[in-house]
Amino acid sequence: MSVVADDPFIGRLIGDRYRIVGLIGRGGMASVYRADDGMLHRQVALKLLLADSTDAAELGRQRVEIETLASLNHHALVTLFDAGTEATDAGERAFLVMEVVDGRNLRDAIAYGLDATQIAHIGADVAEALHYVHGRGVVHRDVKPANILLATGGLPGRPVLAKLADFGIARLIDSSRLTSTGVVMGTASYLSPEQARGGEVGPATDVYSLGIVLLEALTGENPFPGTAVESASARLSREPHVPGALGHDWGSLLTAMTALDPDQRMSAADAAVATRRIANAASVVVANDATVPAGVATVPTVPIGGASPTVAMTAPPATTRSPTTPPPTTPSTAEHNPTAATLRYPAAPSKRPPGERPPRTLPASRRIIGVACAVVIVIAAAGGVLAWGAADKHPTPTPSPYPSVSGTLGTHLKQLQKSVQP
Repeated sequence: MSVVADDPFIGRLIGDRYRIVGLIGRGGMASVYRADDGMLHRQVALKLLLADSTDAAELGRQRVEIETLASLNHHALVTLFDAGTEATDAGERAFLVMEVVDGRNLRDAIAYGLDATQIAHIGADVAEALHYVHGRGVVHRDVKPANILLATGGLPGRPVLAKLADFGIARLIDSSRLTSTGVVMGTASYLSPEQARGGEVGPATDVYSLGIVLLEALTGENPFPGTAVESASARLSREPHVPGALGHDWGSLLTAMTALDPDQRMSAADAAVATRRIANAASVVVANDATVPAGVATVPTVPIGGASPTVAMTAPPATTRSPTTPPPTTPSTAEHNPTAATLRYPAAPSKRPPGERPPRTLPASRRIIGVACAVVIVIAAAGGVLAWGAADKHPTPTPSPYPSVSGTLGTHLKQLQKSVQP
């Protein structure tokens, strides 16, 4: 935000409630200011539309913007708080009161640099917003980096949250036109082919523009540079070039979003799912020199416009080496490639049926005693086996003869002696 000393609206009270304190930005149809809400004691973004009572089309667009924003409510859209008009020397001036989004817009953020994970999250947010507005019969028609505001996310892996703004040239699907046939509405660098022709536009128009925005964010360059005429004409004859270095996922997504034929483009819903999948897959990215907790899958960071990453996946070892055992002589994949990451697999979940108690673990002291007893038993058994084996090597001593007894008893004793002899 900047404060412009010669701006006549700085310090002015709008709608008997909103005191303008600074300029946020200017456009061809309006200026946006930061203002203090005297009733709710909060800061708001106040958009003053140009006052021109002679332009019926402009008044119609202003009315559509107010009605459109008032009917929408989504986390990735700038929220409308209030709207009204005030009298000026030039006629009635409409104003919109919206939430303040503290942060850069995407145009400025691209200049500073974003990583691929952030870009994927931003793309998913905007695609979700487009799916929402398309489902309510609205086409934005001016999706561009300057209209994507980045709020502070404050979540791990989500430093920013995207919000789509400026429905100034939006139109309702199947409604009467606000502009004449052949009049191009939008920003030349992000126009869809059908917009460049001055033809009918629909939800596919917004998907194409978002694809161009994401491609520019990833590469740092707009795929259709040049003057407005050159940029608009180029997209009529060719699809934008998607560098192979962006990888398969980004390449497939951006190609499907920017097809020349609007009927061949993916929907905003499909674009939201695809970009969120890319974002979530990259959200586990850590620096190669960072400590990775066990059980966390990691992939290397994808630099903007850089080569597609190669991920080295190392399965868990089958055995565990002792700390004193030297490592194997063959270096691992990660040692061959210092930038390679390691995919660490989490432990398998328990298969125990619900309600079954886990096995009881004995205290360490009792486990030690049990092990000692088992060792004693094994040693005793081994000694018995050895003694048995040793006994086999020596002849069994001849038992002493029974005393001589006559009669029936003597006969029985002889029979018993014979039966016990080996």
